[in-house]
Amino acid sequence: MAEYLAEAERKGLSEIGFADHFPLEMLGCTPENQVSMRADELEEYLADVRAIRDRAAIPVRLGIEVDYLPGCEAITGELLAAYSFDYVIGSIHFLDNWDFTHPGQVERYKMADIDALYEEYFTAVGQLAESGLFDIIGHLDVVKKFAFFPQRSWDSLMRKTCATLSGSGICVELNTSGWRAPVNEAYPSEAFLKLCREMQIPVTLGSDAHCPQDVGRDLNRARTMLHSLGFTEVAAFSRRKQTMRPL
Repeated sequence: MAEYLAEAERKGLSEIGFADHFPLEMLGCTPENQVSMRADELEEYLADVRAIRDRAAIPVRLGIEVDYLPGCEAITGELLAAYSFDYVIGSIHFLDNWDFTHPGQVERYKMADIDALYEEYFTAVGQLAESGLFDIIGHLDVVKKFAFFPQRSWDSLMRKTCATLSGSGICVELNTSGWRAPVNEAYPSEAFLKLCREMQIPVTLGSDAHCPQDVGRDLNRARTMLHSLGFTEVAAFSRRKQTMRPL
């Protein structure tokens, strides 16, 4: 974590948030690949963030990324209530036990009905938002990660999704890691962001860094895009309270 913090300070970021993946086993999910911390690592993670926060020159926010698993809302809520996070990111990586964001499982896209897949994914996104469990939805349209797109227009699906997000009060993460993925497009797309602006859905920024050198990567590019769409503010979080800051 010290390396991530040092990179944030070197790049002149005003703050940094850590949001590792909440233990899937605590939610009753045991995927084929180990893609989250283990249950016995959670307390160490919390302690490490708090320790580095105490000696950092910039604010350090304690976050967590939690998979939304339909049917597990009650246990997810109970578990999250036991911790004092600054923000909680809700995200979706699994559909019918398929980790569709994992590079090792990309071949399944070639056998899937992509139109149906998008419908299924964004239905789950709507459920995530309406659950009230999360402050932020992470990488909103990550289903496009490997550049598989529906045959028919999904404009109405985007609009329906944004209407649900707007009604729920959740914040959308502009996640720059999509520019580092095969799709070479931020999460969410500019079309999605236009709808967010139209429907007054708050947006926050994240670089989704899985290595220190990616801390803050492409955030200036993201800010430029938001400015071009008419955004003037981005959301920040502390103790699960959202405040808006000048972009």
